[in-house]
Parts: sequence; structure tokens; C-alpha cells
Amino acid sequence: MNARLMILGLLFESDKHGYEVQKWLEISNTDLWADVKSGSIYHALKKMEQEKLIEVKNREMVGNRQRSIYSITENGKETFLNMLENRWKQSLHAFPSTMYVLLTFYEYLPISKRKVCLSTQITLLEEEIQQWNKGKKLKMEAEVVPEWGNLLFDNGLAHLEADLHLLRSLLAKLNNEA
Repeated sequence: MNARLMILGLLFESDKHGYEVQKWLEISNTDLWADVKSGSIYHALKKMEQEKLIEVKNREMVGNRQRSIYSITENGKETFLNMLENRWKQSLHAFPSTMYVLLTFYEYLPISKRKVCLSTQITLLEEEIQQWNKGKKLKMEAEVVPEWGNLLFDNGLAHLEADLHLLRSLLAKLNNEA
């Protein structure tokens, strides 16, 4: 659902070729915050073309490769706006469900393994926070983020930092018990 919404939204803004959509997703790190993998774009484009949500507006040669320029159809615009509106009617509140499931049962692991698991996740979260900060800086410098975009970055970082705080607190508790 997120991939369809993202692609239709990008084409709602303007016509784009598949590589342009893919690059936008990669630069925006949508795999981290929207669960949209840039590698799945061409399959999604073909499927949406079959569904008459988008169409090939033009084909151009770039070197030895042919590139298709995609345009959103009227049906695609209507579908996009309906998806957008309907998604806003659903709860947007998400929890880190995998982490919560793992933490529910993590006491069954020996303390030494719990420490390793927590330390690993702490490192991964710290790296993800660095990626968010790097992405925010690049987007702000390139001025490709709307004014409210800063708020999105800050909100994402706050969620990551809350998870990091939880994991660090659990690790500190384990270290104090040892």
C-alpha cells in the first residue's frame, strides 16, 4: 500500500521516469521510514500501468537504453486521492511491534545473550539515527523538503531516540543486576 501511495503521489506531482522515482526513494531512504523498497518500483509501475492508474506518456533513448516517462491517469489521480483520504481515517499510531514481541520473551534468554542482543540493537539504532540526521541535513541543504518536513524528521528521530532510550535502560538494568 505504501509503495502504491508513494508512486502515485510522486506522479501526481509530475511525470517521471522509473529511474527518477527509484532514485527519489533511495535518496529519501523510504525503506527506513515508509517500508518502501526502491528495488520494487519497476514491478509496481508495470502493475499500476496494467490497472490503468498510470500510463507511459513518452519513451526516450538514453545511451543504449529506452526510458519510459510515466504519467498518472485521471483514474490514478482519483485512486491516489481516495487512498490518501481513506488512510487518514485509519489509526496512524504505530508501535515497534517486533521489538515489543522480542522484549516480551527476552527473559528466556540467558543474561549474557540478552546483553548481546540489546547491544546489537543499540548499535543498529545509533546507526539509523545517524542516517536520519545525515538525510535531514542533505535534504535541508538541497532545499527539497517543505517547511513542515523538518517536523517529520524530528518526529522520526524522536521515535528512534525513544526506542534507543528503552534499550539502553534495559541494558543498564541488566548490567546493574550482574
